[in-house]
Amino acid sequence: MKKKGIFLLAGVLVLGILASALQTYLKVQTYKLESSKITSPVRLAVITDLHSTIYGENQEELVALLEAQNPDAILLSGDIADDEVPHDGTKQLLDAIGDTYPCFYVSGNHEHWSGEYEKIAEMIASYGVTVLEGETTELDVNGNVIQIAGVDDPDKFFDFSEWESQLEQVKEERKDDDFTILLSHRPELVQWYEESGFDLVAAGHAHGGQVRIPLILNGLFAPNQGWFPGYAGGMYPLGETTMVVSRGLCKNNLPRIWNPPEVVMVELVPDEA
Repeated sequence: MKKKGIFLLAGVLVLGILASALQTYLKVQTYKLESSKITSPVRLAVITDLHSTIYGENQEELVALLEAQNPDAILLSGDIADDEVPHDGTKQLLDAIGDTYPCFYVSGNHEHWSGEYEKIAEMIASYGVTVLEGETTELDVNGNVIQIAGVDDPDKFFDFSEWESQLEQVKEERKDDDFTILLSHRPELVQWYEESGFDLVAAGHAHGGQVRIPLILNGLFAPNQGWFPGYAGGMYPLGETTMVVSRGLCKNNLPRIWNPPEVVMVELVPDEA
């Protein structure tokens, strides 16, 4: 009986660990960033890598989470739609948030892989979302003027130098006195971000490295970074720039292990120094 009890306990522990590891509940990950360019707090939601995943009827779970966080604006940093999955989940989310919050979008690689990026961009814009393709706009919120720029995913271009040219274009429009944000899907392009002059870069793409081991391994594998990626998810100082990488919202055939889908909240607050 003792052996049976030990085996039963061991089985329960293993099942508990597996259940914990494979949890796909929505998580909110919050980062705080102080800046002398911010005069009153601003809350920004970063949504990436939805890949048209559906969270309840009409995205009710995801929409309720956003409502509870009460963001001042939503940053959509690529792969909101997908190249293989129907766009239903994307449309349902945008229908709920497009007229409710200021929303800003840049493309991800999968949207270009679809071969119908122009249609996807038009669809996203039709919900009141600002689509940024090497452009800059301003967000006037809570007494702050925030510049938001966006560059397309490099897979849009035949040559990487075209992406560099698009980045140079938005860098030239950047104003030193305003808090500036760059939306760019790829987190691995840190050399270009570090030299960009933007205060904040919001990225995704890495899917959290797919597999994590809390306190030991931040990510196992990420596209364009390979094994043990350096930028799987988190907040990273890059000189005068800070990059925030979301672990994204995609749930597909690949298991997310200790890596629940997340919405990132960035709290911009005045510098206390």
